[in-house]
Amino acid sequence: MRLFETGRGLAVGTMLAVIILSPNLASAATSPRGELEDFFRRAIAIRGEATTAKQARDDVRGLARALFDGRTASRQALGREWNRRTGAERDEFARAFTSVLERAYLDIVQARLPRDRPPAIRVIGEDISGDRAAVVRTKVQTRDGGDVQLDYKMNRPGKAWLIRDVVIDGVSLVENYRAQFARVLRRSSYAELLERLRTVAGTRAETTGASSRRTTAR
Repeated sequence: MRLFETGRGLAVGTMLAVIILSPNLASAATSPRGELEDFFRRAIAIRGEATTAKQARDDVRGLARALFDGRTASRQALGREWNRRTGAERDEFARAFTSVLERAYLDIVQARLPRDRPPAIRVIGEDISGDRAAVVRTKVQTRDGGDVQLDYKMNRPGKAWLIRDVVIDGVSLVENYRAQFARVLRRSSYAELLERLRTVAGTRAETTGASSRRTTAR
């Protein structure tokens, strides 16, 4: 999966710039909307400072990963199976799924954006429930001239607001994965599900490579 590369990848940086420069988006950094704007602002800075497309891509992915509440998303996606897992298993699953989720989000955003012009992006609402849950609703102009709606479901497990799900034109990323995971669990096993997830996340290859280096060192 290639993000933030020369050509198509530049569209993502353009999208972020349009969001930040809009005069209607001023808000406190501690609000759900403010947390998203802070992410966009920092992503723009990375795009300007990175020396290679790969560096920009990896650094922005790191920002996105930090913005997602991977543990809450993982519990929702895994369903009842979450309660059957040990603490260590939950941690491992959450690490892999967070990587998959943020990558899917960035891929989908990139695929929808215009390639030849800055998209028009609007924040159309922020709904806060109590002090721990919120939805920030946005609309983005797509490359075919239509609109796609992205609703960011957020919660506040600590001091910062984090994304627990992104709903794109009414389709929840987390619920989509939940349906896929349920099918794998019905037909196979949790071990098979984790193996597939780790492969998609890239953690399996990284772990294998690290083990090989340790073996060589011995």
